[in-house]
Amino acid sequence: MDLEPEDAFISLSTLEAYIEKHPEDAEKWLDFLPTAFKLAMTPRQTIYARSSRDPPAAELLEPHINIITPNTETPIEHYLDGCLVCKKTWASTDGVPTTTLICGHTYHTVCYMYQYYENDATRCIVNNCDIDTWDYIRTIYRNKRSRKNRAENLLLNSFKRRADFKQDITHLKGYISEFNKAQGRIEGLIKNARRDLIHKHIFSINHLQGDMNTTVKDLQETQEMLNYKLSIQKFRKHAATIFRKYHTSFRELHVNGIIKCSWRARGVLERHRALGFYKLGCRIYPGRKLITDPLANEVDSDSDLAED
Repeated sequence: MDLEPEDAFISLSTLEAYIEKHPEDAEKWLDFLPTAFKLAMTPRQTIYARSSRDPPAAELLEPHINIITPNTETPIEHYLDGCLVCKKTWASTDGVPTTTLICGHTYHTVCYMYQYYENDATRCIVNNCDIDTWDYIRTIYRNKRSRKNRAENLLLNSFKRRADFKQDITHLKGYISEFNKAQGRIEGLIKNARRDLIHKHIFSINHLQGDMNTTVKDLQETQEMLNYKLSIQKFRKHAATIFRKYHTSFRELHVNGIIKCSWRARGVLERHRALGFYKLGCRIYPGRKLITDPLANEVDSDSDLAED
């Protein structure tokens, strides 16, 4: 969005000079800016084109796939003869869309975008070409954004020298300062309340944590934990041999559907993470919802079966 004055004889610098000289008339000068500026104070909405879920049309996809696919013709070596990405001549690819960069060198559009998608490479690959198109694009965008910001700040900059604006801002800063002080005090009270709560129930908390530690120790000594560790050792021993023999990896086999495994199991098997006992933890938050007994339903079911 270009925020240039509607009147060709009035530049943005002229508006800034007038508003600096007569800040009390700043609102009147905004009439010389396009209607789009008047909506600049509203939240910015970005419109995204919804990608189609339908597969690409075959009649449009096939010729572009053939461009990327190498053939038996003699590859070109000079950018005037053809595209340096696919190494095909312009004559053999007549009718294929092309893209010319700011440096003047031309590529097939699909080749240039494929290179960017695959290698994240945006520079021209012609030898001794030191012009990066994206440097110019960034400069153009930043210049346009700078002009937009200047136009949007015209009104605010004019208010900075007004006495009523300074007084209102002083009051606003006072309210913010008052809020910061109140927030600091209430945060201190919450911190002290938490400390007092832990101090009051420290023996119960330590008892609960002690039971957790004992439970973890007992779990680590069970036969199930031993079988769990042995299964990991067996997998890693045989997997290392298979991966070296076939020059593949766990990820490649998983992506190609040869083996199926959950991401949690894969994280343990590939040493990304170890088995944790965090699920034994118990989080207690203030609120109306109290912690319920997870075994209550089972106890009630056992009682009903006993009565029957």
